[in-house]
Parts: sequence; C-alpha cells; structure tokens
Amino acid sequence: MIISKEKQAELISLAIEAIQAVGIAGGDGRVQKVHEGYINALGPAIIQSGLLPTLIFYNKGGDQEESNAEGDLSLWLKALLYMHQPEGRNKIRQKKGHECIAELLDRRSGTLKDLSQEGPIKRLRGEVLQYVVALKLALRTFEIDDPKKKGGKV
Repeated sequence: MIISKEKQAELISLAIEAIQAVGIAGGDGRVQKVHEGYINALGPAIIQSGLLPTLIFYNKGGDQEESNAEGDLSLWLKALLYMHQPEGRNKIRQKKGHECIAELLDRRSGTLKDLSQEGPIKRLRGEVLQYVVALKLALRTFEIDDPKKKGGKV
C-alpha cells in the first residue's frame, strides 16, 4: 500500500479538518490524551482483527444520546467517514456510530464472514488504513491535554 507524497499530504490536510469537524479536537484546538491511544490502536486492530470487527468495536458508546463524552471511540468512526465521504460532511457530527459504519460499508449487509470476503470491503480496508495513517499524523499537529502532567499539556 504505497501512495504518493502528494496524496498523503492531501489526506493529512483532510484528516486535520476531520479531527476538528467531528469534535476530537475541542474548540481550543486541544485533544484529550486518550485519543492518542485510540488512533494508535486503530490500524493494528484492523490488521489483526479485520476491518469489520474493529469498526464494530470502535462503535462502543457511539449510539448513546450524548456521544461527545470523554474518550468517545465513535468519534474516530466519524472521522473515517468524514474522510471517506465528501458529500454530507456537515451532517456527520450528528450521526450515531452504527450509522457511520453503515455508510462506510455503503449500506451492505450480511454476516461478517460474507462481508469480509467481498472485493469492495477489501478495497475499503486499504482506504481506511490510509485514512488511519493520515489521522495519526494529523493528530500530532494538535496540542495534547494530559491531565497527569503538570499544566495538562504534552
């Protein structure tokens, strides 16, 4: 999965926009420390467990009424959808986690085994891994809030 520098730069810019748009970064441009661990684990989880099980795991807490709670995993689903789907970006923040998964999968349905064998899902896995790399690099441009450190900044 090799992509050009230009494409990676474009994805990083889009990832910065996604992080701000879905609420991973607060209004002050700071990101909670817990989100660093979430994005660091996303790529390896996809490789080890598969795309669909990982998306389902990251839906944890995403279907609750108030999904902007501290450390909400589903915000990363919203960021992935933001990067994947140019149309409808202004409505992504209101979506629940399962809606993000459905839209990422183009509303396909079936068993995990059947879906994971489909060609479009295999291509989506490659795209999502590219998005994850861009999100991880983009997160480094934000100030990280670490409550355990003096002053809360890293």
